[in-house]
Amino acid sequence: MENIASFLKTTISILITLAIISSGLFLWGKTQPVVELANSQAAAQARALSEQQYSAFDNQLVSGSQILTAYRRYESQPSFCLYIERPNVYGQDASYRQISMNPSGEGSCREFDYSSRKFKEGTRSSQSDEEISDASGWYYISPQSRYRAELIKDKNKRIAAIYFQAQ
Repeated sequence: MENIASFLKTTISILITLAIISSGLFLWGKTQPVVELANSQAAAQARALSEQQYSAFDNQLVSGSQILTAYRRYESQPSFCLYIERPNVYGQDASYRQISMNPSGEGSCREFDYSSRKFKEGTRSSQSDEEISDASGWYYISPQSRYRAELIKDKNKRIAAIYFQAQ
């Protein structure tokens, strides 16, 4: 009789343990969609906060002096570039119309297709803020000139550049 009572206690203990584990797994399965939703919302909010610093240039009409301000504002961000398409000036080579600038000064900018506003393979040289500020230089940007700004995103949907087109 003692063996049967011991067997019943062990069996009931195992069944209760399995019931507790099953209910825990059931509740864990029910909470996973809520956790995934919360994570995706937190990621979306983090992305919105990080992109908020670029809102001043999102499809806005800006002056040439604001381009220099953008250069100084984003100099702490590696691999971020500014692409500028200046107005057509009589007698000036087309290569001086399209300017790429890496505010951090670390290396060069990614190759950029100014007509489609997309990144291409390769890199291109980068001009400095002194070159666009020098009124006698080839890359001078007049502080009074007007440009339409557009944010450029990379393949990961991360803002990687700002494109300024002369108006």
